[in-house]
Amino acid sequence: MLGPGCEMFGGTMPDGTIFLESTDLRVRVSPRFGVLLDGYHRNGQPFMRPFAGEKDAFGPTDTACFPMVPFSNRVGGNTFDYEGQTYTFEPNDVPPFYIHGEGWKSDWSVMERTACSVALEMHHEGSSCSPYTYRAAQRFTLDRNCLTMWIEVENRGGGAMPFGLGLHPYFPRTPRMTLQAHALSWWTEDDYHVPDENLPLPETVDFSEPRLLPDHGLNNCFEGWDCRARLNWPELGLGATIDADPIFSRYMLFSPPPDFEFVCFEPMSHTANGFHHADLGGLRRLAQGETLAGSMRLTVEEIA
Repeated sequence: MLGPGCEMFGGTMPDGTIFLESTDLRVRVSPRFGVLLDGYHRNGQPFMRPFAGEKDAFGPTDTACFPMVPFSNRVGGNTFDYEGQTYTFEPNDVPPFYIHGEGWKSDWSVMERTACSVALEMHHEGSSCSPYTYRAAQRFTLDRNCLTMWIEVENRGGGAMPFGLGLHPYFPRTPRMTLQAHALSWWTEDDYHVPDENLPLPETVDFSEPRLLPDHGLNNCFEGWDCRARLNWPELGLGATIDADPIFSRYMLFSPPPDFEFVCFEPMSHTANGFHHADLGGLRRLAQGETLAGSMRLTVEEIA
């Protein structure tokens, strides 16, 4: 039985694209890369960045949100030491980078779906490219004006490993868009886009109160997030509140110059490059069979 706010408009296209719709929102999900392709409000305006690819030719960075699993962001030097062993990765993005795990570049399977929700799953076997063996799952759910994105990872390898999770949503950027997201500090970035120093927030990136995004580019990890954020797009007549589970105590803000017309606000369970921090930067030790999961809720409403 469908819950309140869920309408019988969901469907699946021949290419596997899945349409979900509620009274206020509609989204498209693709098992290819396990992504959210786009998201629109009933007023016709996008609350996620419009799909930037082509029907039969797109990558995860052309979409509205992709998964980061079994961890988020980069690993310095594509290598790390853990419990007496050294692990290495082969680059999976523009050389020399290995980034975001395998989930964002893998095919996922549809496990369950209704008109307003879909569950996806993928499996990865460790290899010379990546030492991780795991199962990952996602669920996208619409209820009235709320989109919930849930993600989980289970260690299916033979030994314990450090795991993390993240979501990489792209939002539209308009000239009068504001962001509010309280944090305690941020990491500067070195020449290889790996966090360098953890410093107090400069005034220009203190989003404790709603403010415009700076014109210069940002690609920084913010620490001590209170798991709540607010986006307002006056030109679109929309605002959105992000509420994340406590596991997502950091966020990455990827904000290229304004002419790119998007901004990425990425809830993460650990610090970028946490593998090289004494405390693993929030990465969780999972023994075989143990899981890690979290969700992000995006509530969208019309504003004057």
